[in-house]
Amino acid sequence: MLTCVVRRHLTPRAIGIALYVSVFAAIGAAPPYLPVYYESLGLSLGAIGLLAAVAAISGLLAAPAWGMAADQAGSRAVLVAASLGSVVCAVGLAFATQPSIAVLMAVLYALSFAGIGPVLDSYALLLVSENQHRYARLRVWGSASFVVSTLAVGILIGLTQLRSLFIVLVGALLVTVVLSAMLPPRAKGRPPGRPQLRFSGLRAVLRSSTLMWFVVAALVAWSASTMVNGFLSIYLISLGAPAALVGGAWALGAVVEVPVMIAFPALAARFGVARLVVLGAGLLLLRSVVLVMTSDPLVVTLSMSLHGAGYALLLVGGVTYVARRAPAGSAATAQGVLSGVVFGLAQAIGPGIAGLIAGSTSIQTMFWFAMAASVGGVIAVYVAVTRGRDPVVLAP
Repeated sequence: MLTCVVRRHLTPRAIGIALYVSVFAAIGAAPPYLPVYYESLGLSLGAIGLLAAVAAISGLLAAPAWGMAADQAGSRAVLVAASLGSVVCAVGLAFATQPSIAVLMAVLYALSFAGIGPVLDSYALLLVSENQHRYARLRVWGSASFVVSTLAVGILIGLTQLRSLFIVLVGALLVTVVLSAMLPPRAKGRPPGRPQLRFSGLRAVLRSSTLMWFVVAALVAWSASTMVNGFLSIYLISLGAPAALVGGAWALGAVVEVPVMIAFPALAARFGVARLVVLGAGLLLLRSVVLVMTSDPLVVTLSMSLHGAGYALLLVGGVTYVARRAPAGSAATAQGVLSGVVFGLAQAIGPGIAGLIAGSTSIQTMFWFAMAASVGGVIAVYVAVTRGRDPVVLAP
């Protein structure tokens, strides 16, 4: 009853914005601090990297499946199911006292949470209709929420204990459940018409050479970035940085994302989506260059401004690039494939390799490998968007 009453006073756009706020409040409470939490449970750097890889592969497999479900059943049902599952798993992770239980809960959490991002992005793209550049104006609320959440959790941990992160995480996920239930019943990731066969959308996406070239290039660039992100918090703690500074580093990246995302439509109209995507990959490379040149906690923290700008351009540009090339009726599926690569496979390859390198050498040595991989990412993205260039991409 309460959900119905509130829904009548909120527009679909307002619900979409609120969902980005709640979802990214959860993200701000988890990835920046979970590696440190796993270390506190006794997991080694190699084990943390392996856990990140296994959880990411689980998300990779789950994201397209969630996307196909949204194309068939609609965004509301899928978001409710995915967010409810995430709540249960987050609670289990919060009360884990044994590494084995934490590993299990982390993997199950990844399976559940993988259904939120691509479906929410698909819903946002439906809201902006043909003006897909304006997707950034919705997504930017997520970045703003991430800033507040990450800073708040860092301060909360400093005042209490590490497990306090789960207070914010579970609370944000519960809000996501409520908001998801407010979505219009027919908020589907495809236009109305003849129903698709279950796997036809996925087949159409996988058969698009333009999409697949871009997905592979994105995989290289994001894998290099996640090599750094997977161990940045642990690295800062090892340098003597307090939890508040760790939160500040992640918040700084998100603060920079906000104006970049707001300006994205104007930048895309002036320079084209393809060029912005390449620039985003280049800024991620520059961030890794800074990390291999210094071990000063403040400079390491400030380098996250480069990550924020690169992340915003590569992510929003990637979503827009894929949306414009998604086969008819496969919008959510295409975003699910991209999300599976960005937040799934890349998260498996990057931290997995980084954990092996850092465990046998050091985190700073691993940053050198991340820098080399970033160079490959810039080249791969440039080749992909050049190969897939067309008037739609580059025209104002």
